[in-house]
Amino acid sequence: MILKLKAKTESDYLSKLFSFNIKYYRYLNNYSQEKLAELCDLSPRYISDIERGRKWFTFSNVVKIAKVFNLEYYELFINSERDVNIIKKMKHNRQYNQKI
Repeated sequence: MILKLKAKTESDYLSKLFSFNIKYYRYLNNYSQEKLAELCDLSPRYISDIERGRKWFTFSNVVKIAKVFNLEYYELFINSERDVNIIKKMKHNRQYNQKI
């Protein structure tokens, strides 16, 4: 499944795509926001704010997050094919709290 995002500007589109991808890869790896934050040496609040599009991100934090997911940083800004089951899980769970 390829994402269809509504955005007014290119920067808005990239921000929404980045936010979605963080959450998507977090679910794909079975990480809670707390676990991802710990692995990235960031606060859980920061991860939450990024996923909800409430906070812009710094390049250094993008790199930290990408490393945890074993991705190149630019892959967090790519709209590629997605696992539909993961997306369904994301939509049905308000907060993903699996502890790892």
